[in-house]
Amino acid sequence: MKKLFYLICIVSFSFGFEFDLSSQNSPLKGVTALNPAVLEISINLENDNAILGADYDSATKQFAVVSKENEFYITDENFKPLRYAKHDRHFMLEMEKTVGATWCKGAVGMISYNKSFVIYEPIDINDKKEQNEQWKHLLKGYDKWKLKEKNRFFTLRAKQQYILDFDYDESKNIFLSASVPNDVRDYWSVAVFDGDDKMILEEYIPKIGGNLSIDENRNLGEFYIVGVDILDDCAYLLSKNYSTILKLDINSKSLIDAYSFANVPNPVALSIKDNKFYIFSRNNKENKVYIFDMK
Repeated sequence: MKKLFYLICIVSFSFGFEFDLSSQNSPLKGVTALNPAVLEISINLENDNAILGADYDSATKQFAVVSKENEFYITDENFKPLRYAKHDRHFMLEMEKTVGATWCKGAVGMISYNKSFVIYEPIDINDKKEQNEQWKHLLKGYDKWKLKEKNRFFTLRAKQQYILDFDYDESKNIFLSASVPNDVRDYWSVAVFDGDDKMILEEYIPKIGGNLSIDENRNLGEFYIVGVDILDDCAYLLSKNYSTILKLDINSKSLIDAYSFANVPNPVALSIKDNKFYIFSRNNKENKVYIFDMK
């Protein structure tokens, strides 16, 4: 039940379980230590609800940001809010607390920990009839967004597991997610889905490659993936446990590098911008981001 409690703590922010944030206790060897954060930013949005997902679009220089309360934003690169909406979770009964964000073909995707997701297109809507259509599933922002899709990812290996983030890769036209371990399955796996029909393409436990190795009697199931971001054929997986970012080569399905960081009290989401890691943290009732140079 301990690992199931991990997830409950993340979603509810009760944090009764003590994570091990020290990278020194990681089962992996060959991990590269990042330099201290170059910048620390407080994020002020519509309210102080916990931010659990973020994704950066280099073409528009905008972030997509998601709170755990079915809220989603577009902000500029300095986190100034440009658009905001709140999805009515009762419109889609499977939509629970929301934990991840991604850009997808010019729209914003938002996912729940149970793999249900919605995709909204940012568009100004002046027609009252169309606003009423969007009002059916939006409590706020029905004049600024249009629903493109509501769906759910179905997995096999991770069928009895939750996820805490996902990302879309335009070059491959795929979505990628990583599950989290629980009391039934003490491992995590990566799932890849088609970007059009959303059907699962593959699901696997990553291999260990590059210069990485793992201690005897330890395993990758000790990591707890709370953030995902794809860049240049690699997925960067943020683990709250051991304050580590795992670099996954999508083609070889291998972990080829890992980066440790320090002094982020509660890592919950990851985004990459201008060769920097943006690690989001929920500190008490404050949303913050810590910016690290990539190595």
